[in-house]
Amino acid sequence: MDKDNNRGMRDWLIFIRTAEAGSLGEAARQLNVSTAAVSKAVARFEQYLNTALFTRTPQGMVLTEAGQTTLNRAREIASSFHSLLEEIRNPSNEVKGSIRLTAPAIVCEFLANVWAYDYTQAHSQVKVFLDARERSELNRDSPELDDLVLRSGRIESEDLVHRKLSPLKLVLCASQDYLRQHSTISHPRDLETHNLLGLHHHGLAGPLMFSRGSESYMLEGISETGVSSNNLFSMLNLTIQGYGISLATPGWLASGYVGGGHLEIILPDWKLPDLPVWLIWRQRSRQTRLFNDFRDYVEQRWNSRTQLKNIGNASNVVLMPDFDTFYSPKKE
Repeated sequence: MDKDNNRGMRDWLIFIRTAEAGSLGEAARQLNVSTAAVSKAVARFEQYLNTALFTRTPQGMVLTEAGQTTLNRAREIASSFHSLLEEIRNPSNEVKGSIRLTAPAIVCEFLANVWAYDYTQAHSQVKVFLDARERSELNRDSPELDDLVLRSGRIESEDLVHRKLSPLKLVLCASQDYLRQHSTISHPRDLETHNLLGLHHHGLAGPLMFSRGSESYMLEGISETGVSSNNLFSMLNLTIQGYGISLATPGWLASGYVGGGHLEIILPDWKLPDLPVWLIWRQRSRQTRLFNDFRDYVEQRWNSRTQLKNIGNASNVVLMPDFDTFYSPKKE
């Protein structure tokens, strides 16, 4: 490439990141450079190709038709470029380099942080970047998909590679104080008179279907009143403090609190539908040795996580913070 009009592969990569981010400022933040540097690189790239790749709007950068064509081919070129670097820099095919794992905040706080630490301890030449993400929308332009994303719920984009993991087993739980102060719950219909703390993302919004053998019951009207969040831990904190019943809590998360006496499982003989979980990434003709190894490692760690039925084995329980240290009991 003409060095006077282009800075080589870096301008291609900046263009790709800007197209995926949809704004110069966000691309700059992700690349840890100034917005001015990103703007100059994009302008230089457009000048080199002698065409407009973006339409600048108050809402951000929108790809032109030529820009979309360039993005598709630029991704292929970038993939080949990274493959070339891998072959040159790692001829012995060792597990080394850097990789990013994006997951819900609750997974990052209690599971993936340990996975990442253990992996880097076993592979001294690896750097793992662990990013928390609550936003559920993903498509082929999401920059997180350059590496691995762990998420639950439905998959909207067929352009991405999906690896199905073991599903989330969901339970209902409440604190002992809450259960002592409120009416008995022996059937899902009894929940209609209680304070329900729900979620509005990842397939947990809306009615909940309970089943017990051949019997089923649909709990509706959950989101019409009360509190709902897109952050599971915020609802669980309220539950531990005795403010209500946490709806659809992952069994692996509840296990430590149940074992520690902070929570009790409600309606244990009734079953909620499992929530599907996926590892997602962008399709490439060739992946690095690190990517393949780390992807299989994350799958193994997720699938072997503690389930609620294991709470009797103290060595398997996920360790949770002592909430008595941070919260005083709810005052009536």
